[in-house]
Amino acid sequence: MGFLSNIKRRLRVREDHEKLLIVDGKYIVFEKFTLFQRLLHVAAFTTFIWQVLTGFPLRYAYTDWAPVIYTILGGTTGAMTIHRIMGTLMVLTYLATLTYFILILIANRDKIRNFFNSFRSVPGPSDITVVHYFKYLLGLRKTPPDWDEWIWVDKFDLWAEAWGIFAMGVTGFILWMPEVFTGLIPLPPETVQIAYIVHLYEATLALGWIALVHMYMVHYGPPKFPMDWIWLSGTASEVEWLEERPKSYRRIIKAVAENEPHLLEKYPFLKERYEFVLEVEKLPEEEMIERMHEYAHHLLEKEVEGRSA
Repeated sequence: MGFLSNIKRRLRVREDHEKLLIVDGKYIVFEKFTLFQRLLHVAAFTTFIWQVLTGFPLRYAYTDWAPVIYTILGGTTGAMTIHRIMGTLMVLTYLATLTYFILILIANRDKIRNFFNSFRSVPGPSDITVVHYFKYLLGLRKTPPDWDEWIWVDKFDLWAEAWGIFAMGVTGFILWMPEVFTGLIPLPPETVQIAYIVHLYEATLALGWIALVHMYMVHYGPPKFPMDWIWLSGTASEVEWLEERPKSYRRIIKAVAENEPHLLEKYPFLKERYEFVLEVEKLPEEEMIERMHEYAHHLLEKEVEGRSA
């Protein structure tokens, strides 16, 4: 019974005050990903990399670089064996993730009525803030949007991947075993040609998005370069969270003050954050975001001074 209770507890959506961690009694970090979620991510990108390395050289076999890669991987037979094994593992990762989401919904069925506030990784009405983001890029707005814990690119990465792996998995198995799908399963022969087209263009789309958008916004952009380590640690620094996810920052700080008020007495710097949040929430949105960014820079300067002292 204790084991099942522990599993159910881990499947519960964490309350906001549980996402704030105090390190060495001096620093605040925010936990975004649990260990299991990080392992799923590692499995997803590892299998994806191997799929790219073994799949695209076959498509571009007429180039100079493709035969070199296939020679290293054991020829066409070796590369396709790796491709199929990694494809199967990718689909299994997808099924594990899907099962995980379903179990989370079951374990948190009491939160369904407040769905979008409870399951913030799901696209919802709050994502209208992406309009503010494009206005900011066009210079029509002074500050970025009041982002929450999951911003638009996070959600797109998550849910586009769900569709992409489903499409790649189905078409991949058709290409792997065409005699099964056109023989035992009476699908028309054209199914194989359609599967090839979908498989190829979905793979190209996935690689393009990951290489040009995901990697830049998550790792290679100036604030993150050379890498955002949240995929490994599961946590982000206070300065990062304050600047990039201001709405979530305010909500978490207030949740800690409401649910664990003793921490404000124990840690004066946490009380300072709480008073700051109450103060800036009285301001218009753009002015509030500007003040929060200034505060983030102030904290960063203090951190740098502390390290150099």
